[in-house]
Amino acid sequence: MTTPGRDPGLDTLLDLHGQTLFIDEIGHWVKFVVRRTQVTEERPHGLSYSLTLHAPDGTRLVGFDNAHPVRDRRGPGTRRHGQRDHRHRLRTIRAYEYKDASTLLEDFWKEVDTVLKERGGDPMKTLRIGIAGYDRMKARTMAIARGEHKPAKDEPTVWFTSIESFAKVLSQRNRELLSLIAQENPDSLTELAALAGRSKSNLSRTLKTMSRYGLVELEKGRRGTLVPRVSYNQVRLDVSLTASPRPAA
Repeated sequence: MTTPGRDPGLDTLLDLHGQTLFIDEIGHWVKFVVRRTQVTEERPHGLSYSLTLHAPDGTRLVGFDNAHPVRDRRGPGTRRHGQRDHRHRLRTIRAYEYKDASTLLEDFWKEVDTVLKERGGDPMKTLRIGIAGYDRMKARTMAIARGEHKPAKDEPTVWFTSIESFAKVLSQRNRELLSLIAQENPDSLTELAALAGRSKSNLSRTLKTMSRYGLVELEKGRRGTLVPRVSYNQVRLDVSLTASPRPAA
């Protein structure tokens, strides 16, 4: 039975139920709880949902939900609370005007972005890697230049000619090095060399190679030193198992 005026997009929220996302290295996490419920005045769409951001210790920082309204309370030792309708944030309680499921998610993530910036956290950054031969790379860039192809946001930004060449750059040893940089935040290559037990000259060559692919940033520190920083939390490799149509030459 469909409720008149009910947003059909709400049903897609059910697919998010139970998902927990750890969104940065600090430990902030997001959880989605979406269940069917009886149609009531507070839940006219027949769904109970809660989209929340939590601090590493579990403290709830942001929450978008359609819980029952919080009534005003007056009397000794109490303070007045505003209505809670769809949205609850740790520092404020204010009404949220629901429009549709897509807007709800978009507004939730905007709020998460704001809180993470305030707390010094960053959402996970993913570097997308593509595999293609020289001819396909060339044809793709020509198609972009002619306006025949507009790269989507989720398309790779770094390309290799083979999985083998990619594996050389992101070998097990180099992944361990990236993890060490992210965890220790060394102030110089000298400090990193001591932490990794590798020679500075060897590290310098390795890091310069990885910086060309965007895996590492070499910032200028004090007295001309180079400070290594990891640019991404994760790498996603896009590999087509079937030959895709080549853009027109």
